Amino acid sequence: MLRTHNCGELNIKNKGSKTTLCGWVHGRRDLGGLIFIDLRDRYGLTQIIIDPEKNKEAHTVAEKVRSEWVLKITGTVQPRAKGMTNQDMATGEIEVRGEKIEILNEAKTPPFEIDADVKNEDLRMEYRYLDLRRERLQRNLKLRHDMVQVIRRYFDQQGFLDIETPIMVKGTPEGSREYLVPSRIHPGKFYVLPQSPQQLKQLLMVSGVDKYFQIARCFRDEDLRGDRQPEFTQFEIEMSFAEENDVLDVIERCFVELTEKCAPEKEWKKFLDKGKFRRMTWHQALSQYGSDKPDLRFELKLTDITEDAKTCGFGIFEKSEYVSALRVEKTLGEFSRKEIDDLTELAKQNGAGGLAWYRVGDGSGPVAKNAKNEFLEAVKQKTGSSDGDMIFFGAGNFLSAHEPLGAVRLTLGDLFGLRNENEFAYLWVTEFPLFEQKDDGTMGAAHHPFTMPHIDDIGLLKTAPLKARSYTYDIVLNGVEAGGGSIRIHDRDLQHRVFEALGMSEEEIQMKFGHMLKAFNYGCPPHGGCAMGLDRVVMLFADEPNIREVIAFPKNQSAQDLMLGAPSVMPEKEVREQNIEVIKD
Repeated sequence: MLRTHNCGELNIKNKGSKTTLCGWVHGRRDLGGLIFIDLRDRYGLTQIIIDPEKNKEAHTVAEKVRSEWVLKITGTVQPRAKGMTNQDMATGEIEVRGEKIEILNEAKTPPFEIDADVKNEDLRMEYRYLDLRRERLQRNLKLRHDMVQVIRRYFDQQGFLDIETPIMVKGTPEGSREYLVPSRIHPGKFYVLPQSPQQLKQLLMVSGVDKYFQIARCFRDEDLRGDRQPEFTQFEIEMSFAEENDVLDVIERCFVELTEKCAPEKEWKKFLDKGKFRRMTWHQALSQYGSDKPDLRFELKLTDITEDAKTCGFGIFEKSEYVSALRVEKTLGEFSRKEIDDLTELAKQNGAGGLAWYRVGDGSGPVAKNAKNEFLEAVKQKTGSSDGDMIFFGAGNFLSAHEPLGAVRLTLGDLFGLRNENEFAYLWVTEFPLFEQKDDGTMGAAHHPFTMPHIDDIGLLKTAPLKARSYTYDIVLNGVEAGGGSIRIHDRDLQHRVFEALGMSEEEIQMKFGHMLKAFNYGCPPHGGCAMGLDRVVMLFADEPNIREVIAFPKNQSAQDLMLGAPSVMPEKEVREQNIEVIKD
């Protein structure tokens, strides 16, 4: 090695010893004689002092160096001068008296300071190799590494086999838009990049693998947001002869180990229920918190007032299938007119026609002006309100009566500082609907079409499929879906019935999923699994606002790689070889 130590390693015990360090110039200070260089690598910083009276040659070289130059420095470790120690640095008690400096590489002036908070994200993405030099990103990469090692060791100890699955697979569009890969050898035919290895891991259960694990690359051609990327990573499992509680238990213990080893400073045990992560059904989560991934770090629960609203005198409420109320205690703070308008706009963005409200005791708000006094008193009693409290209302079908208030609830949590960053509130949400109504009026699988219907609801597949529940479960952390899974269908006939309930013709079933039905003919064991978004979980552990901060080379908001310049135009010859014709607009 070119060095004897790294830049975060030396301390007072090394006093008097010779050392050779390599790294980047983090800072340089010329005090009109003495020159100080802060040398940086991923392990830390070491202060180098160069005295012209003791080593003129090294001082001459030090006068030339600039920020981000790569140096090799040999010298002697010595204590810092009295009063000059830095207790915040691992190497803060010592410095190295530079005796020989070798310039390994010069550097242009960077487009941004390495230790600065850079706001221009496109600039960061274009120079990502410089962005990654920053302490924040180095810390995140190290945390991601540590978490992956914990995950791998844990599942190995639980008897899971780490098995890779193919990246180029058959297209079976049933979820997000897929990336197509043209086949040069088979003109007009395509592979796709997998949205997840869902079918392959189920086929591994048919193969007798029993317990599968993988840290898998996945791809989805969808619009981006803070916790989405076109390519992302999952850590996932599949288990044979397992029931729902078996899967939940093995995943829960993995997160306990991750938390204890990689986020020991977080308070999480206060949210447990009899020593286990709390559980609630999808219906309970929506009814109480207005979200299928509620943040349990603060209360502000919703109250069902549907029965009271049927004769309340307020026409909108009387006509609604569901009516819910969200009480905000006056002790949390007063609401300005602008804040109410902003919350109303937020409710509209989440499916509401508006946001009805009522301030208890003073008769203000549209509900107080239109509803009967008996209704206002009933709401006050049901919500446990006092004079001065604010009550917001949601009305409509089940989702529109709850989800807009759920969004309002989260915003209030931020407005009043109720979301403690030092806490981890884990939760299992179970019994999601089997199917969901799409925007175009058709029905789709709420999770995926291999999800086992709830045993009590199998009869609803033909009569009322949208009311059918499923054996599904999401693990939620601080209001973010960290992962999810389900017990899978292992019976060929039941699987075929679910495809039919989704409106698939026999031809379509065979074209998309004939290989699965074929495999189920040969003895498929009962099985289930779960997949967690690795990027998203690391983001939560790192207290970062989006997953781009925990991925080494992410795409920007437009799915572009500004560093490499991708996607890019390809030579016409190579495009033709792939049997593709580019139609110019």
